[in-house]
Amino acid sequence: MWAKVYLVYAFFLVFALAVIVRMAIVMFVEGKDLLARSEEQSLRYEEVKAVRGNIYAANGSLLAASVPVFEIRMDLSPKVVPADTFRRYLRPLCDSLHAMYPQTSAAAYRRDLERARREGRRNHLIKRRISYDELQRMQTFPLFRKGQFKGGFIVTESERRSQPHSPLAQRTVGSYNVETGYGAGLEKAFNADLEGVSGRRLTQRVAKGVWRPIYNEETIEPQNGKDIVTTIDTRIQDVAHAALERCVRENEADHGCAVLMEVATGRIVAIANLTRQADGRYAEQINYAVGESVEPGSTFKLASAIAILEEGRFDTATTVPTGIMEFYGRRMIDSRREGYGDVSFQEAFEKSSNVGISYLAHETFHKNPQKFVDYLYGMGLNEITGIEIPGEGKPYIKNPKDKSWSKLSVPWMSIGYEVQLTPLQILSLYNAVANGGRMMKPRLVDEIRSGGKTVKKYEPVVLQDKIASRKTLDMVRGMLEQVVQNGTGRSLAKSPYRIAGKTGTAQINYARRGGEKMLYRASFAGYFPAEKPLYSCMIMITEPHKRHVYGSDLAAPVFKEIADKVYATLLKDRPEGGLNIADLAAKGRYPVSAAGYGGDLQRAFSALELPVNAEVEETAFVRMTAGSDGTAAAPGGYQVRTVHRMKEVMPDVRGLGARDAVYILEKQGLQVRLNGSGRVRRQSVEAGQPIRKNDKVWLELY
Repeated sequence: MWAKVYLVYAFFLVFALAVIVRMAIVMFVEGKDLLARSEEQSLRYEEVKAVRGNIYAANGSLLAASVPVFEIRMDLSPKVVPADTFRRYLRPLCDSLHAMYPQTSAAAYRRDLERARREGRRNHLIKRRISYDELQRMQTFPLFRKGQFKGGFIVTESERRSQPHSPLAQRTVGSYNVETGYGAGLEKAFNADLEGVSGRRLTQRVAKGVWRPIYNEETIEPQNGKDIVTTIDTRIQDVAHAALERCVRENEADHGCAVLMEVATGRIVAIANLTRQADGRYAEQINYAVGESVEPGSTFKLASAIAILEEGRFDTATTVPTGIMEFYGRRMIDSRREGYGDVSFQEAFEKSSNVGISYLAHETFHKNPQKFVDYLYGMGLNEITGIEIPGEGKPYIKNPKDKSWSKLSVPWMSIGYEVQLTPLQILSLYNAVANGGRMMKPRLVDEIRSGGKTVKKYEPVVLQDKIASRKTLDMVRGMLEQVVQNGTGRSLAKSPYRIAGKTGTAQINYARRGGEKMLYRASFAGYFPAEKPLYSCMIMITEPHKRHVYGSDLAAPVFKEIADKVYATLLKDRPEGGLNIADLAAKGRYPVSAAGYGGDLQRAFSALELPVNAEVEETAFVRMTAGSDGTAAAPGGYQVRTVHRMKEVMPDVRGLGARDAVYILEKQGLQVRLNGSGRVRRQSVEAGQPIRKNDKVWLELY
């Protein structure tokens, strides 16, 4: 018996010794390694993302910012959500989800969750990319309010780039994908400044899937991205976008762009680019103003005029032919085939005569075409502008050394063919003429800020100090003004400020159409106020499919709408650009008034100290005129004319703007058709004639 006792005692003694030996090995031999492995499993370093910087408009509006978005998932394991709990809360949870996202029925949510439950999913997707407000609401839902460990509610946070003013300047502001490095616009160009520098911190696991930060000497705080302050003014950007969209939509154009730039600095105040979508809508998709290098057509005639005048053989009074002319076996035809007879160079430019300009360019340079090209190079037209955002189209100015050069090149280049420029590059030329010959680098950014303080300021950059002599610049500025006063741009002549510019209409598929319908590109480039230019603007409308195809009909009205807004806002406090009522009154000229409700006009006229010679009825729709021609001051001040709005009688809408005239006539139940643009010149039904509902009325505008 004692032998058995001793045997058991010996066994326990050996076992105890073995435990002690193992403990000693763990403590003194393997201890450090096991401790390190334990720490590796409960401690880890994680990256702390920097907050991406914001992009601001010049007037302080937010163009792009990072906002938090959340992804909701659910752990449907029975270990987390017991069976009775799941059954109790399933229906009210699905009802809550349906109430928040009605596009999916409660029954569909229930089937989805039951299937995920059967499959034992631990990370089942409920909803992607929800806002913070949606998250707060979802946290109150049945079952979800129990949290992650009792209700299976899993929240993952990330950031999404938001453009509050989208689609305004959407393509110019751009985007950037951190994972692929692909991007566009300012987001791509200034990514290094915007992205900041990520930090690092140590975290410890305190529960399954839950980590808490541990701050120590190795913690590296993130450096948030810098903010970009652009030159864009959202007030003008909104007008440019709306005017351009209205034009391309009404004319079913393939695409269009508009750019407004400060003459002295090159700051781009507004830039809009719209592309027609399959459903007929228009969206900011491609930055045509910066990236599309095309044959510009007649807006290029400014460069040709500069080259011709710089050579000194001819001046603006030189007589040139128009209509039809043959160059080396190929005919050139003006838009008006019969031409204008023999006219001056000035008038040929005003009328945008292809024949007149080509004839003079050929006479000047056919013996030395390289000199013509050298003049164009001297204007910087063969170089990109270097604007900050990527993707600028490369200009092409054909050279006599090119294989495609022929005797036809000078005549056709002179009117904007066999050359390629982007709208922004064309605008830079017009801006240089407005700026006394100094060509400025177009720019989109004013400064970079960090923590509200300026860390880098962008100053104006001169690309070409002088593109031509002062004498030539004075002549072409006069030519551009006369285009608006007497030529193809005369629809802009009645503005209270002077405009200088040039229309353009280029045939796109002239070389390859093979019986297809001719496609056009309409444009207008210019600046204002003409006597002391402050802003330049370029409009280009590509492939309109309605009746209008000319720059004067399509692009010029968009230019005017943008210029009017600038004049009414940005220039109102500048004596060199604003409306001086006292000076106009002294000259016997008063601004033309739009029609409107009497009370509104009376208050506006009183604020401007403009005289009105009669009482105005508060609710009457009236037109105030300053004399028979609308410009000379009338005795005693503005005359008041009430627009007659008796039922079943045609009102007199002559002199009203199209919008006001259509409003009045449609209120009478009439169907209105318009011809032209501007104010009403004639109406197909005379004032005072009886009318019936749904009668058609044609209005001729001028």
